[in-house]
Amino acid sequence: MNKRILRKIFWATALVLLLSVVVCFFVIYGITYFSKHETISKNMTVYNERIAGAEDLEQLNEALGAGEGLMYIGVLSSEGNLITSNSELSGENVPVKDAEFTAKVREKGSLHRLEKMYKDGETMLIVYVSIENAALDEGGYLVVAYGMDMNFNDLYFWLAVGGCIAAWVIIAAATYAIFTNYIKDEVMPLEKIQIMLENFNKGNYKPINYEAKYKEIDIIVDNINKAAKKLSDTMSDLRYEQNKTKFVIENVAQGIIALNEQNKILISNDVVADIFDTRANIVGVPIDYLIKDEKVLAEVAKAVERGSNAMAGEIMVGEKCYRVDCRIVGEEILDEFKDIKYFLLITDVTSEADLAKMRSEFFFNASHELKSPLTSIMGFSELMMDPDLSAENRAKCVEDIHESSKRMATLIEKMITLGKLDSAQYAEKTSEEVDLRAIGDDVVKRMEIIADSINVKMTCEGEAKITGDPNQMSILLSNLVSNAIKYNKENGIVRLSFSEDEKEARVCVEDSGIGIAKKDIPRICDRFYRVNSAHSKTSLDSNGLGLSIVKQIVDDCGAALRIESTVGKGSKFTIIFKR
Repeated sequence: MNKRILRKIFWATALVLLLSVVVCFFVIYGITYFSKHETISKNMTVYNERIAGAEDLEQLNEALGAGEGLMYIGVLSSEGNLITSNSELSGENVPVKDAEFTAKVREKGSLHRLEKMYKDGETMLIVYVSIENAALDEGGYLVVAYGMDMNFNDLYFWLAVGGCIAAWVIIAAATYAIFTNYIKDEVMPLEKIQIMLENFNKGNYKPINYEAKYKEIDIIVDNINKAAKKLSDTMSDLRYEQNKTKFVIENVAQGIIALNEQNKILISNDVVADIFDTRANIVGVPIDYLIKDEKVLAEVAKAVERGSNAMAGEIMVGEKCYRVDCRIVGEEILDEFKDIKYFLLITDVTSEADLAKMRSEFFFNASHELKSPLTSIMGFSELMMDPDLSAENRAKCVEDIHESSKRMATLIEKMITLGKLDSAQYAEKTSEEVDLRAIGDDVVKRMEIIADSINVKMTCEGEAKITGDPNQMSILLSNLVSNAIKYNKENGIVRLSFSEDEKEARVCVEDSGIGIAKKDIPRICDRFYRVNSAHSKTSLDSNGLGLSIVKQIVDDCGAALRIESTVGKGSKFTIIFKR
């Protein structure tokens, strides 16, 4: 490091000194040039008047003076020929001029330039001036050249230049020697600091022990050592927290997956590896690499979009069932988790799923088992009509048995329907275009007798078609209309309406009945859940399965059920089918 700094300082100093020499050279040159030019300008005024007044060559020579003087003076004709000069040089040593050159001088009045005039190659500054004189030249004017030696070939000039170069070399060498010792004292602690910072990058936070000659550097080293200790303590605490968190994550029963906004995995525990039977590094892998269920992924996407926690659904991995819960990272802690957007918690619910399956199968089997005694009850009801029984008792027994059989039959049918829906064994289920209005008209027609018995008026309006199972739609509408009649008021209204657009089809069953309490609405579709039916105006008791069937069919169709109700004013059930 110190060698690099020394080299940079040396070359920087050398360059500065070299530029100083060049500047000095041009300064000397400039001073010489302008000094000579000024001297020529002062003297040629006198000579110009003498040359202009000379009438012959003899007067011209007298005007120039005899022999070599401080300043060279040469007179040229308008044709550019040398007429005379105050120098003993022969004409062949004088630069050759011509009429074109003298015309140029005459046009401008004067010209000045550097030229080699003497036989030993010395450079002179020459000023050419045009002077009117018809006596000595047919063209009517002369060109006078005034010149002074620039002394570029002078020994002293080059000694001065050489001295500057020698001084440059000496100063550069001395600068290098001075800075060598200085840099050693200054750079050594910087090298130590550099080594320590390199160790920081490698995870080694060991402080350095070094005393510099300068207090400022000692302060820097001391501050770095303090920072190293603090960083070492922080990293130690961080490792402890990481190990603690890792222990907790790895020892919980749930699978935990942290994901970013691009739905790519950032963190996962060993439980996830066990569930999906993978030991590969899945960091950076999209979540659909593990979870293939599109419905669950869609629910996760909705939860992330809403920014709220949600149960996304259940997935099957082999013979096991797992519930997937989505947990959104709140804005207040988002910075701490950096890229983590949400978590997925994967819980083994195989036992609960098995229990639900067993319950579903129980209802399914029980309903079939109840059909046999129901047939017997219906048979006894016929026998009870024996002529030996009194007409009153016979009629009463027949009526009671008959009503009980009807209720049992209704319960059995609903249990069978639920069992089929639960076990995905709805054999009659088809997928075709369904005219909901036609099914609605049929349901209203079948329910007219019951509605008329309590003076409930029914209406059906609108049009809507979907792709689905007509049998399911018939069951769905029958249950909704039946409930609307059952829990209505005398002289009430049941309004069945249909509507559709490009995005969805809607079915609405609205009544003016007793309504549903707000606290009951969340559970109204639970199986066997009953609200207070004391105000029911029909002879059919509720068994708590009608709306369960409705909800099951709605979910099976991927539709949505919306319930609005006000106690004492009525209820409104809206089913929305997405196209």
